[in-house]
Amino acid sequence: MTSRKLIFFCSADPREDTGAFFRAYHFANVAAGSGLEAEVRLAGSAVDVTDLATLPETEAGDLIREKISESIDAPFDVSL
Repeated sequence: MTSRKLIFFCSADPREDTGAFFRAYHFANVAAGSGLEAEVRLAGSAVDVTDLATLPETEAGDLIREKISESIDAPFDVSL
């Protein structure tokens, strides 16, 4: 049997495009919740999201902080 992993790649700047992070974490959560192996892969400026203070103090920034917090114990990987 072939094993496959869904990788949600994000290279957006977290100060400018929170939507890309929201989608990556959201779909990784959905995939993992369905029993599929998933990973969020952060590259370039996206690695700055590991410091949640880089996110804007806006509703969108708060939503991605919440999505990342929900993902801490989720059954998927996040790689840099």
